[in-house]
Parts: sequence; C-alpha cells; structure tokens
Amino acid sequence: MSTKGMLATGAYTDKNVEMAVANDFVIGFIGSRRFTEERDLITMTPGVGLHASGDALGQQYRTPEMIVTENGSDIIIVGRGIYGPGKDVAAEAQRYRDAGWAAYENRLK
Repeated sequence: MSTKGMLATGAYTDKNVEMAVANDFVIGFIGSRRFTEERDLITMTPGVGLHASGDALGQQYRTPEMIVTENGSDIIIVGRGIYGPGKDVAAEAQRYRDAGWAAYENRLK
C-alpha cells in the first residue's frame, strides 16, 4: 500500500470499492486514501512517519497530518517508526498517537 510501484491501483481498486459498498459485511479498507463517500467505511493507512520520507526498500512514509487531513484516513498504521532499533517503544507510540489525534482534530475544523 505504501511501497513504490504497488499493484493495487486502477481497475483493481475500483472493483474492490464497488464490492465493498455493495456488501454490509465490509467495514473498511487498508489503503493510501479514502476511496469512497458512498458508505461510512473506515480507512486505515500504513506507511506513517513523523517526517515524510522513504527508504531503500521503496517504502514511502507520509506524516499523520497528510494521511488523516489530506487523504481522509481514519486510522494510521505505524510499524518501524515505533519499533525501530534503539527506540523507546512506549515514547514513540505516544508521539504517534498524539500526532494522529492532532491531525484528526484538524480535520474536524
């Protein structure tokens, strides 16, 4: 989803959104942005970093503000930003939680 060159684009994504909207058992998506306003589906987005950047593996990181405010996502998914080598997991999780919440509050304005 957040890797350069990913294949989940175009007609594939459109068909998945169409099927999700038509079926009540789908509650949302893991994706780079909000895909539809037809139903109140949850959007969860991976590839979150406190600073927009990328890495040698092609991962493209976007800030919580970009993901929540600009892309309309509801939940941020964080991995390496919290669990990277030498990091204080609790402190990093708190930083991301605070940044995600601030972005959500900005979106409500």
